[in-house]
Amino acid sequence: MPVAKFRLCPNMHTDLTKRLYNDIVTELIEQRFYNAYLPEEDQKVFNKHYLEVDHSVATAADRKWHQQQSVRFQNKLFGDTTQFQTFYLNISPAKDLLDLADLPDQFTKLRPQSAVATLITELAPSMPQAALDSLNHVQSLMLPSEFQLCTARLVPTIGTRQRDNETKTLTLSKVVFSSARDQAILTFSWYCGPRCGFGEVLLVEQVAGRWQIKQAVQAWIS
Repeated sequence: MPVAKFRLCPNMHTDLTKRLYNDIVTELIEQRFYNAYLPEEDQKVFNKHYLEVDHSVATAADRKWHQQQSVRFQNKLFGDTTQFQTFYLNISPAKDLLDLADLPDQFTKLRPQSAVATLITELAPSMPQAALDSLNHVQSLMLPSEFQLCTARLVPTIGTRQRDNETKTLTLSKVVFSSARDQAILTFSWYCGPRCGFGEVLLVEQVAGRWQIKQAVQAWIS
């Protein structure tokens, strides 16, 4: 019997950067944002399971069960717009502590052997400062209406963001491509409510025409 997989949402963008954003945001929403995109009844299944287990650290069996349920619920939700959760995309150029990955402004301030410094020097060895500038800059190339999502709805933040009231907010940086343009790095922040959120630096790669997260370096968590 074939192993069930996440259904792939069509990505019709021809622009390489927009294709990347579309694929990576889909992966973030469906696999890294605490199942916030699922209907409440499906989220309760996960909560009930982990309340009933008699151990504090997830086991291999827990991870297998979680993956199976995640795929099942994603497949069930796929394309059912009546069940979509609403997420917000922040494209404001203003930068504050919880926007993006809270990286320093100068490349020389990064620890030389840190994971972030290594990613930058490997992908952009001749222009590390320019790469860091891009990772600290909120992207405005792709608007919420341009995302082609099959399990969630993405809308713009409205007016001045009030973090205590507005949840499910995603902010993306500009993209830094490798010379071959088959790998890239970018940063993001995810805000899911008061004292809930995190920011990461992502290494992504193109596999069979789709962009996937290869490595994630956590920068902050709330």
